[in-house]
Amino acid sequence: MSILVTMQVGPVDWTKFKAAIDRFAGDRPAGQHSARVFRQQGAAATVLVVEEWDSHDAMHAYQDKVGDEFNRLAGTEGMEWQVSLWDEEKV
Repeated sequence: MSILVTMQVGPVDWTKFKAAIDRFAGDRPAGQHSARVFRQQGAAATVLVVEEWDSHDAMHAYQDKVGDEFNRLAGTEGMEWQVSLWDEEKV
């Protein structure tokens, strides 16, 4: 079963944030199924990242590898990300 991770942060400098996204766009981390980025309507400097992973461990392995560099490039160092983890339920 996979997990869904939502990570919200803001306000961000969209130009810097987008450049950081573009820097890692070619990466296909082990265990990642998908990743999408959304900007909040009416508050475009607030960003929501939605990722699906095989497991929490797979997500952490990638974040441990690139997280600091991403935050530096994105201008989000020291910012508090609101993170939620969602377990998949078969229905």
